[in-house]
Amino acid sequence: MSHPWESYQALYVHIPFCVHKCAYCDFASYQIYNDHIMTDYARRLVEEISAWTPALPVSPTATVYFGGGTPSVLPLEDLAAIVTALKERGFWQHPAEATLEANPGTVDRERLRFYRQLGFDRLSLGIQSFQPEELAAMGRIHTAEQAEEAIALAREAGFRRISGDLIYGYPGQTVETVRDSLERLLDTGVDHVSVYGLTVEEGTLLAKQVREGKALLPSEDASGTMYDFLMEALPQAGYHRYEISNFARPGQESRHNQVYWHYDPYMAFGAAACRFDGKIRETNPRNLQAYLQEAPPEREILTCEDRRAELVFMNLRTVKGLSLEEFTQRTGEDFFHIYEEGFTHCRKQGWITREGDRIRLTEQGMRYGNLAFEEFL
Repeated sequence: MSHPWESYQALYVHIPFCVHKCAYCDFASYQIYNDHIMTDYARRLVEEISAWTPALPVSPTATVYFGGGTPSVLPLEDLAAIVTALKERGFWQHPAEATLEANPGTVDRERLRFYRQLGFDRLSLGIQSFQPEELAAMGRIHTAEQAEEAIALAREAGFRRISGDLIYGYPGQTVETVRDSLERLLDTGVDHVSVYGLTVEEGTLLAKQVREGKALLPSEDASGTMYDFLMEALPQAGYHRYEISNFARPGQESRHNQVYWHYDPYMAFGAAACRFDGKIRETNPRNLQAYLQEAPPEREILTCEDRRAELVFMNLRTVKGLSLEEFTQRTGEDFFHIYEEGFTHCRKQGWITREGDRIRLTEQGMRYGNLAFEEFL
């Protein structure tokens, strides 16, 4: 019987276009400047999919995820051409989950029904906030009412798995506004919630605003209070935490993201898309024109030490943690022979615990995850 790390378990497609670039966004995304560029991009994607040779078998149930950018801005005929190419190559067979990212304000009843007809069964909505002032500061194009409408229309179209994203720690936010946004999101009945603490990335508009004093970040204490509120309120509402930033109703966990956290191989296509076969990571050009002109991907051959460390901290992102038996299966090494010092330090800090075959982060460890991960690098 083969193991999941011996075949491709997921497929990612990057759609880098947006109606408007958000102030905090550091992803490979571009504001749409003409209609033709998206069709040219879709054509190039189909060419890449058709020409690529997988290094491993493709699992029939490999998950599918179209991310961005904003995949929901892509013309429907272009999206259909990409999906058809994936199915013809056998990369999209019987996915355990097929997710499309969308932004409120870019979807309507017709589009959502078309996505379901193509085979998408999960929708991930980038909502971020329900406060008009916060949405405007972030550069979001939608209103709170459009977010609520998008979720209702997705249900009508047949989506039974819907996720919503929220940001906390943004300039101008308070615990009260975060509470109101969460309450409004939960009132829609979404099945999954991702909550992300703001990171100010260099090169973004927000970084410039903060540097020039035009945007004031909440204090560390205020952001900590927002975090504490979210970590308490979501489980109380029936959404269990299964990863550092992700909460779900039972059975509604993101199956695609769990492939990444389990450190299993995945396929990827599009500008800036990164694929991984368990030993080699390839990343396509981030620059849109370079991708369209068929510039080759960057190729990184990971050392045994690199793979071992990534296996540890990716699994530790999850509440389930890392199986010591599986670590030995995948590396041929004993975990404590390599990481005893790091584990001991984290345990003394109250960040990590062992329960039988598994080690996992504590609640405190989840809060200071990056510090804990450094001990295994």
